[in-house]
Amino acid sequence: NSISTPRKPNVIGSVPYNDDIHSISLYCSKNYLLHLNIGPFFFLYILWFLIWTFHFGLGDYPELGMIITVIIAILQIITCLFCYWFVPIRAFMQCTPEKSPWKAELVVVKPTANNGYPEVVPLCHGKNPHDQRNHAWFVFQKCRYIYDESEKKTFQTIDYPLSNSFSSYLQSKGYQTQDELDQGVWNFGQNEMFIDIPNFVDLFIERATAPFFVFQVFCVLLWCLDEYWYYSLLTLFMLIVFEITLVQQQKRNMAMIRQMGNQPYKISVYRQRKWVKIDTTGILPGDLCSVLRNNENNPLPCDMLLLRGQCIVDESMLTGESIPQMKEPIETIDESTIFDLERHGKLHVLSAGTKIVQHTPPAKMQGGMKAGDNGCIAYALRTGFSTSQGKLLKTILYSVKRVTANNLETFLFILFLLIFAIIAASYVWIEGTKDPKRNRYKLFIECTLILTS
Repeated sequence: NSISTPRKPNVIGSVPYNDDIHSISLYCSKNYLLHLNIGPFFFLYILWFLIWTFHFGLGDYPELGMIITVIIAILQIITCLFCYWFVPIRAFMQCTPEKSPWKAELVVVKPTANNGYPEVVPLCHGKNPHDQRNHAWFVFQKCRYIYDESEKKTFQTIDYPLSNSFSSYLQSKGYQTQDELDQGVWNFGQNEMFIDIPNFVDLFIERATAPFFVFQVFCVLLWCLDEYWYYSLLTLFMLIVFEITLVQQQKRNMAMIRQMGNQPYKISVYRQRKWVKIDTTGILPGDLCSVLRNNENNPLPCDMLLLRGQCIVDESMLTGESIPQMKEPIETIDESTIFDLERHGKLHVLSAGTKIVQHTPPAKMQGGMKAGDNGCIAYALRTGFSTSQGKLLKTILYSVKRVTANNLETFLFILFLLIFAIIAASYVWIEGTKDPKRNRYKLFIECTLILTS
């Protein structure tokens, strides 16, 4: 219908999938013991213990046994951390590929460049209460993608009514039946821009598992095994205090970003042939809304097309422009014109997050729809994180996280240093083992310190 038209989808894994997603892949979770960072190491521990016991002897080679055990444990920890740091490695080690969206449990989503980082998100299954059809969907960066089984056999978003003729907007009567309303709720969801703030423990774990912090802790533990344990403990304490300070600052920043989202308030919408008051969180694309300047100076709750009346709008929150902008209705334009957001948005669209400074309602002598609160008539186009304000919040939340430069050059430089470190550590180990009286434990610590330094 005119309220919701499916966006043209691409095949799964195509390049690019859309403006936000580069590609997606479907997976099923493996049994925990079949994870490649768990099961193989479990058998490796058993195999080494048998070799150590029956071939070398527990009492004859205690240092060798402990060194190999520690090496296996370090390799397993590194493997687990790589699964945490890199989504493709996690998918390879902990999941099995699946072609059917009805059998898959997880979706690996790779975003486009500078638009966040890859994620593993759950694939949900359920029935649409309106038509009782089974649907599969996932949520990535606050947007829902639904599997289209009937036509393109791929995931797609519900397109917002952004390309209809002006006549369809002007002649719209909103949601006239409860069935249409239920379908709209299922398609678009709530008009919310709520940002979850993780608790302190989750944020600290995220920072404590960062590669550089893990390397620092590893170096501290090595120094603890040597004679400088008091210096190492002090260094570890300073590292933890520093990370706690950063976590607190991160929580304050996220709280400030959350305040950029709109707080719900009551607004008049035209539903089922009458004007009713609802919370702004209940607005759906296709709703006819009455917008006006109020005493609370509340921002607009969603992107709207101005149908009747005139508004002067403060858009400084979105654009930084301090001069208010005049918005004109589309009722004076040729009704056969097809709406184009890029072309008509500047003059006719009221963006979410902006504030109405002054409004002029439709003249009483003119025909057409009028609101009971004497507000301007606007057609809801986009809601939630799909609005102009929502996209701004998504940019702040996702586009700059873990974006670094010159990764290849940095990796090659570290690899260059590592080659010489391995050569030096190997030489120390070979020469040190020639002395039967030398402590193998101390020798292993020295070689490891050479690598880390």
